[in-house]
Amino acid sequence: MAASDLIIKGAREHNLRSVDLVLPRNQLICLTGVSGSGKSSLAFDTVFAEGQRRYVESLSSFARQFVGQMPKPDVDSIEGLSPSISISQKTSGQNPRSTVGTITEIYDYLRVLYARTGIGYCPSCDRPITAQTREQIIARVEMLPEKTRYMILAPVVRQQKGEYRDLFEDLLKQGFVRARVDGEIVRLTDDLQLDRQMRHNVEVVVDRLMREDASHARLAEAVELALKLGQGDLILACEDPEALPEEFRPSGKRRKRSAAGLQEGDVRLSAHYACTHCNKSFAPPTPQMFSFNSPQGMCFECDGLGEVYTFDPDRLAADPTKSFKQGCLELIGRWSDLGRWK
Repeated sequence: MAASDLIIKGAREHNLRSVDLVLPRNQLICLTGVSGSGKSSLAFDTVFAEGQRRYVESLSSFARQFVGQMPKPDVDSIEGLSPSISISQKTSGQNPRSTVGTITEIYDYLRVLYARTGIGYCPSCDRPITAQTREQIIARVEMLPEKTRYMILAPVVRQQKGEYRDLFEDLLKQGFVRARVDGEIVRLTDDLQLDRQMRHNVEVVVDRLMREDASHARLAEAVELALKLGQGDLILACEDPEALPEEFRPSGKRRKRSAAGLQEGDVRLSAHYACTHCNKSFAPPTPQMFSFNSPQGMCFECDGLGEVYTFDPDRLAADPTKSFKQGCLELIGRWSDLGRWK
């Protein structure tokens, strides 16, 4: 018997009769027996109940008032027990997005853990991602070529549902005139009607500048205001994407879909999450980034399902030299003669 084994002595919950048992750790254990032999009483009502009770008792008195306290099971002693979770037997459906992590809700805690305590590394130089100063951001913007037209945008809504009427009214009262909503520049004075069931991206147009005309003081003021509104993030939207220097352009071909709302010619600049060595900024980590059910975290190829459905063109077209009517596609069944030349 190893020191880490789970030792149960005198289990008398429900129909158990003073059962003594040793369960090895880090192994798959299967409890079998006829109906009423005490399988569920041992697994759920004894082992899991005691592990959950010990975990709740380790919390503060403030946290315990929000968590249901489980009664102590009828057992003499349980040694080597860790906090545990249980998955009851039920029909989980055929949803491909359901996993053990989502059903037990452990996945929600892991996403928060990774987003709040995780340390990000630059994919180019493998250095830790840190903060950058406002002066460094201004210096990057001033690297644009002369006569380049650009806008300083402050992201205020990222892939969130809602109509945002109050937000638009509040921005208008603050003196802002324009905003970019889902990639389109609109005036805040217009009657903007957003579908509250759809996810939207809203960026406030802080200032529209030209590299030659914009003074350093005006640019610094726009950057300061955009960082304040965007909570440390701003978007540099260049009118001509080809005018962006090479270090501004994203590595690889940018996808047409972007969960962050970035378009061609956009550059994200962050005061909190950037690689000062490669001059690249990244979106701060959020729990949604670690969720395959969220557009911010799911794979663009498989939509977070882990499978890509496609077809082989060579197998689809039996004879590519023929037209559709001549029979390039092989039809089967009672419609096999449909559309064929007679």
